[in-house]
Amino acid sequence: MQSSRRGKISHTLQPISIIPLLILGCLIVVLGSHTFTQAMYDEVELELQYVASNTITLLDTVYPGDYELRGDQALRLYKGETDITYDYSLIDRIHDNTGLDVTLFYQDTRILTTIRSSDNQRFIGTRAAETILNDVLYTGNAQFYNNALVNTQTYFSYYVPLTNSDGSNVGMLFIEKPRAEVDQTVQSCLYPLLLAICITIVIMLFGISRYTKNLVNVLVKIRNYVSAVSAGNLDAALPESVLKRNDELGEIGLSIQSMHRSLRTMVDQDGLTGLYNRRCANRKLELALQKSAQSNTPLCVALADIDFFKKINDTYGHACGDVVLKQVALTLKSHLRKYGFVARWGGEEFLMVLEQSDLPESEQVLENLRNAIANLAIPFEGQTIHVTITIGVTENDGSGPDNLLCIADSLLYEGKTAGRNRVVVNKVTDIAENLTE
Repeated sequence: MQSSRRGKISHTLQPISIIPLLILGCLIVVLGSHTFTQAMYDEVELELQYVASNTITLLDTVYPGDYELRGDQALRLYKGETDITYDYSLIDRIHDNTGLDVTLFYQDTRILTTIRSSDNQRFIGTRAAETILNDVLYTGNAQFYNNALVNTQTYFSYYVPLTNSDGSNVGMLFIEKPRAEVDQTVQSCLYPLLLAICITIVIMLFGISRYTKNLVNVLVKIRNYVSAVSAGNLDAALPESVLKRNDELGEIGLSIQSMHRSLRTMVDQDGLTGLYNRRCANRKLELALQKSAQSNTPLCVALADIDFFKKINDTYGHACGDVVLKQVALTLKSHLRKYGFVARWGGEEFLMVLEQSDLPESEQVLENLRNAIANLAIPFEGQTIHVTITIGVTENDGSGPDNLLCIADSLLYEGKTAGRNRVVVNKVTDIAENLTE
């Protein structure tokens, strides 16, 4: 089930972050290409319009006067008093300077042009298309075309009417640029731009994929941690990689960890003394015994009981008993901090586990502890309370926690019956030594 849920997160989070970027990337490519291409076309139109205007001005300056056909049999085109029928000098110079083709129509016939056929002949004597005549010559309006077909080649073209002094439209001036040339320029500029956009999108997709994958991994770690704690594993730990994040997930991790600590405190600690409770002590004892077996080091288990504790409750009240329990617990914890741990086993009884300590060393430590308890002066409502404890201690013999606790409890009972306020060690050791002798 966990694997399935993880798949749902991965397959949902990544697409909802990547797909919009892909759509945006496609829109940028399409709209960017269209916008850039249209901008280039607009630039070409402005260029053709500018050259057309200058060409008309230049024609009027070099050849002042109106356009007129003269002749009886062979008609020739005059502008003013100059025969321009075969005068290509002006339009050829414009072509050389601008790279644009120039054509002059009288009425619907092409008279002068820089466009040449495949055999290098000027493309003259042909008629303009009826559509162009209707759009330009007959209406007197300039017109831009981006797909004019001349001599099987497509051109960007700008047509402007030629007008005599009386206001009549007598012809057209045609400025043109091969579309293939413009498209090649567009492609040479556009392709690197599109490539850069695509590379940027790929890098962003990779970054988003890495980020979402990392995000999912963090969520999985948090989920696994919460699952472990909810299953009762209070020793579970949230990875540092989650806790070190400076974002909301890191804050969630810290909050869950804080909740875990509070839960662990409620579950593992005794509410009155702050020591480990019996449930936690059993678990820690098993872990300590496993560690002792693996490292082949000694370990001792002791049970202690406050002497005549019922009498303290009966004489001074339970509030006094609580104060005594707290003070004794604090003393036990401070003395055993270097050796192991202590837990409240129940009522006025305490469990102590001394790791990496054999029986003689543990006996000495516990004897010092007993003396420290006996020397306590516990203040309560203007009075001073003195208490003693009795301790039974045994060394780990590999028989398991239940047997060790049973032995320690028997030794504690033995100490109680022998007069209390003492440390009783496992007599089996003494018996074994006597048998050896």
